[in-house]
Amino acid sequence: MTGLAEFWAASPIWRDPLLASLLAGALLGFLGVYVVLRRVVFVSAALTQLSTLGVIVALLVLERLDLETEHQEIQLVVAWVFSVGGGLLLGTLGWGRRLPAEAGVGMAYVVAGALVILGANRLVHVAHDLNTLVFGNAVAVPFQDVGILAGVTALVAALHTLFQKEIVFTSFDRETAEAMGVRAPLWSGVLYFTIGLAIPVAAHALGALPVFAFLTVPASAALVLSRRLRVAFALATALGALAAGGGYLASWFLQVPTGATMVALSGLLFAGAWLARGARA
Repeated sequence: MTGLAEFWAASPIWRDPLLASLLAGALLGFLGVYVVLRRVVFVSAALTQLSTLGVIVALLVLERLDLETEHQEIQLVVAWVFSVGGGLLLGTLGWGRRLPAEAGVGMAYVVAGALVILGANRLVHVAHDLNTLVFGNAVAVPFQDVGILAGVTALVAALHTLFQKEIVFTSFDRETAEAMGVRAPLWSGVLYFTIGLAIPVAAHALGALPVFAFLTVPASAALVLSRRLRVAFALATALGALAAGGGYLASWFLQVPTGATMVALSGLLFAGAWLARGARA
């Protein structure tokens, strides 16, 4: 009882980070259904890497201009430029018959990863911040970031509500969509735009590792439990929010790293979904 009383007394500290975790988990869980069903898991990894590269570039530029590296709004804007730009390129750019689309994804991932390592090598004095970015530490999310995350969530939800038919059609039956005159590259670009928009702001709050996990694990668990697309979207959204929010609370009480706890809990949820499917079968 004393522990619970202390927890509620500390609500001004954990309220905003918990809300950010719930929003990010739900948003990424929803988008993860597209990522998993389209078999583009490494696209999310590549965009996460590009987002991290954007933060590195922002820090290097701020340092070069002798400005404070704590300008997180600048870091977020540059990360958006890299992530959204990469998403639009990967979603709309054709590689021809000689190269599959996965070739572009692989090149984006490895080149961005190499540049992140090189850039981080010159930012040793902010190594702690970079470590937090990669592994996640949603213990101090300001209300401003919660507002930005809520705005991105609302925008993504609006786009996927208004153009659900086109995005789903081109995502899962592209050849038929093109034969019927649907502009598949456009709607594929819209999907990748929303993914690229969500990754930087979620990574800013949770870290890159939880972002990659929430774009794959909750959706996988939902698809194990249901073959119906609408149900899978709803389950993935709920499981993403549960893993993020539950992981944050568990890390609070257990005093363990937040991002890793969220990822571990999402893995447990997937294991539970797999066992439930086996029991039902």
